[in-house]
Amino acid sequence: MGTTNHRRTTMRRAVAGLAALGLAVAACGSDDDEAEPEPAPAEEPADEPADEPAEEAADEPAEEPAEEPADEPAEEPAEEPAEEPAEEPAGDLSSLDTNGDGTVSIGIATPGPRDDGAYYQALVEGVSAFSESNGFDSPIIVDNIDPAQAETEIRNLARQNVDMIAVGASELADPLGSLAAEFPDIFFYCNCGAGGQIEGVAQSADDSSQISYSAGYATGLLLADTESTQVAILGCCDLDFEKEMYNAFQLGLEAVDPAFESTYIPTGDFNDVAGATEAFNQAVANGAGAVYPFLGGAHEAIVGLANENDVITMSAGASDVCARDDLDYQIAVQFDAGDYLDVLLEQIANGTLVEGETFLFAVGDYDFVGAALCDGTPEQVEALDAVKAQIAAGEFGEAFFEIKAEAYGF
Repeated sequence: MGTTNHRRTTMRRAVAGLAALGLAVAACGSDDDEAEPEPAPAEEPADEPADEPAEEAADEPAEEPAEEPADEPAEEPAEEPAEEPAEEPAGDLSSLDTNGDGTVSIGIATPGPRDDGAYYQALVEGVSAFSESNGFDSPIIVDNIDPAQAETEIRNLARQNVDMIAVGASELADPLGSLAAEFPDIFFYCNCGAGGQIEGVAQSADDSSQISYSAGYATGLLLADTESTQVAILGCCDLDFEKEMYNAFQLGLEAVDPAFESTYIPTGDFNDVAGATEAFNQAVANGAGAVYPFLGGAHEAIVGLANENDVITMSAGASDVCARDDLDYQIAVQFDAGDYLDVLLEQIANGTLVEGETFLFAVGDYDFVGAALCDGTPEQVEALDAVKAQIAAGEFGEAFFEIKAEAYGF
């Protein structure tokens, strides 16, 4: 236990050092690179979040500059500055190497495809960008993991000498507590949505009721300019978290107009393009003027169909869709794992996020959480912003609690 805490404290020091040097934080990766690479840091700070980073930052810069200038004022100044920056990053990066093999590697595990254009891809791209910007190995990515095989797949990933494992969804969270204990030197992070806390695992979470309400409201604003009153929500299997999503979406939708109605259509799989396509065609035939493809691998295919049929559509997690030129999105429903990772690295560095805790991303606290209109009118944007401010103020807390109670049975 002492070794584990020391090693994770060292990781926090390293992240803090990177921040002090102004190194950029981002994220993402590829499977073909999996033989050599081995990913790095992640979330959970340890037992002494605030003290260690402060000491590291204070010691390095304080000693070197003070001694050299005193001894050789004329010649050394020119050489010293050149050497110092080069040595500092190397030392910090090696500190992130928790297994001591000379490289920093991050492993990624997701239940869906790495290139789904939505939730899973957001994490992959975030970790890859972070690794690349800091000179780490390319991430080792294992995607399309069957939740029933999560323990086996993540254990296999852990055995590839990674320094950190980032898990892309709560579907894979069940074995994480035991795996974190089995591999104490690996830093485990889970983008687990609204799951419970897991010992030894740092998590990010968001409030689906908040996000989905804002998505329903944004859709209602756009639907009001059409002749349709119907929205189709395409999902998987009527899972508990899907129930929370579509009930909160409906509440937001009818806040714009009580006549607006959404219909949830289970396709049987988040990644089945054929099933999702059939569901979409049926929904449009029944008069749907908007579609929310709450899907993984089938997401982009449905967005393409929505574009062809002039149907309002939106993302399912990704925050950058308004800037895309290959597909046309009207709404970004944002719960982007890449955006979360950027913030969490800072939290780890300053000791705000500690081992076994979950950091909540709430609508209203961050611009990249909740619905955003890609090309809304000033009036529509103002109306949506006002609703997000109400959400942040807790005005829908009671309604959201009832939605959660019904979805999860408590």
